[in-house]
Amino acid sequence: MKYNKSFAAIVTAGLIRGSLAQSTTWCGKNYMANQSVVPPGGQFILPTQSVEPLLSFRCAPVFRPYLEEDAKSAAFVVDTPIVYDWITGAEPISLPSKSSSSSGSTGLGSLSITINVGSIHTTANVPLNATGIQIPIDISMLNAQKTAYNVTCSATYSTPSSSGSQPVNMQIFNTSSSLLYLPDTNASVTKTDLRTGAIWVRPASGKGGAFAPFVPQGFYINFDQYLAKNLSMIDQLKVDGFNTLHPIPPYDNLTIFQQVINKTISAGMYIVYDMRSNYQNLSAVAQQVNTYASIPNLLNWETAHEPDGNSDPQNAAQAAYDLIYQMDGYHPVSIVLNCQDYNFSPYIKGADIVLQDAYPIGINATWSPVWNTECTPDFGHCGCDNCQGEIWDVKARVQTFKDRLNILGFDRTKSVWTTPQAFGSAAYWNTTPTGMQWAAMGFTSFSHGAIGSKSYQYPTTTNNQTTIEGTAVYLTVLIQKYVQPFMVDPNATLVNYHYQGVDAGVWYNGTSYLLLVVNMNNSQVYAPYQDMGLGWITNATKQVQRVFSVFEIPTASGNLTGITFQPGAIGLHIATP
Repeated sequence: MKYNKSFAAIVTAGLIRGSLAQSTTWCGKNYMANQSVVPPGGQFILPTQSVEPLLSFRCAPVFRPYLEEDAKSAAFVVDTPIVYDWITGAEPISLPSKSSSSSGSTGLGSLSITINVGSIHTTANVPLNATGIQIPIDISMLNAQKTAYNVTCSATYSTPSSSGSQPVNMQIFNTSSSLLYLPDTNASVTKTDLRTGAIWVRPASGKGGAFAPFVPQGFYINFDQYLAKNLSMIDQLKVDGFNTLHPIPPYDNLTIFQQVINKTISAGMYIVYDMRSNYQNLSAVAQQVNTYASIPNLLNWETAHEPDGNSDPQNAAQAAYDLIYQMDGYHPVSIVLNCQDYNFSPYIKGADIVLQDAYPIGINATWSPVWNTECTPDFGHCGCDNCQGEIWDVKARVQTFKDRLNILGFDRTKSVWTTPQAFGSAAYWNTTPTGMQWAAMGFTSFSHGAIGSKSYQYPTTTNNQTTIEGTAVYLTVLIQKYVQPFMVDPNATLVNYHYQGVDAGVWYNGTSYLLLVVNMNNSQVYAPYQDMGLGWITNATKQVQRVFSVFEIPTASGNLTGITFQPGAIGLHIATP
């Protein structure tokens, strides 16, 4: 791999500018003692409700990108849910009398769907009030190109007649999408399955192989401070079961950075390339894409890191995103948002993957020990924006991001990853999470729709099973073996339950159920299976496999039909009827 002086100069200049920048606000809020209280603004606007039913018609390619080798097996995924909120793209629909969206698609009839892309079109009938319906399309007649194709999707709905005669009241709905159809390549490619949000990759070795679904389990690690001085940390992360490395820039020593790349390739790990220091410098972005797009284990690009906290220009992430797609297109782009509610909508335009990084463990949620000022919704910086200082904050942040993406019409095209806290005992944080707290943050994130995890930051606590690294060495393997198959399965369903402070995510793949549970209480709780969507369980001894559980009481009364959780308990269970 070749490096040049102009590239190094551009990177260095960007880093100097970044190091000199000092934001006097965080998440739009003043936080210093000599500053007044000024409401930050930038709040996300929730949709108004509708008394009448609305159709939220959406369509998207199953994969982004498609390659030439995929042309004959391409497909689109179509959603036709009935909603009662004015989310983006929702339109009024006249339903048959005596019908309701709560009855599913029964009796509602179907829509005739037409998908047009370039010179190709296809049609299919899709049930009304359905999600995840796939429509095959042969795109082999299109030219593979870097520029995405514009796609138009139309749906025609004719209200079924109660008498069984000809349908009446024809209604037409339209939406748009894009199709990224790229030339085949032997270099690295990261596809996104828009049915689930999961990414698909080839083996990190670069020696070829089939694409397979992949859930990142990784760590951020400071390049200059740690990696450049001790490459064996990569070996330890591999032993701990992690599959993804995210070096934090600056990458001052490019020779050693190349050694990091080579070592991760040998270890079969993927790498995230971070442009946080200079993503606003499009010349630097272009140089970095040209240099690193072809490495065999590149997972994705990350551009803006906490742009909402720093109040970066709201169009900067999108400008970098657009340029990266003009030059590459084979790898998705991620950003990290730190704020609970500050200019979410403009920043996420520059990302395929939106990471949350709420760090709640060990904070004082109402008083900043760094600035000696209070923290309110309008003022202050306590290390976790608008947080309570509990694992609940992580759950709420992931779910909020998922909900907002749906409201904005990006539920298929943008996904959420999580950043579990793996540090503390300094600055805003008076303690470091225990291994169980770290695991709980990951569990609740997955239960609410996160499809990847990169903890911040390595090295972290170690030496025994109660620490983060001591927990990870067992848990990462179990997540890959038991949790990932459900998360990446486009036919699996996910439902969330909350029972007296117990957070539960329940997946069903048509055969078995996956149950991830976290007791967020400071007290013991008995949670009946029926209140976690598993009321059919009558004998847990025979019907439930406890794969991983901590602070559960298996011998407690009633445990044949429920689980007794001690404070902070977590569990990973497989249930089979």
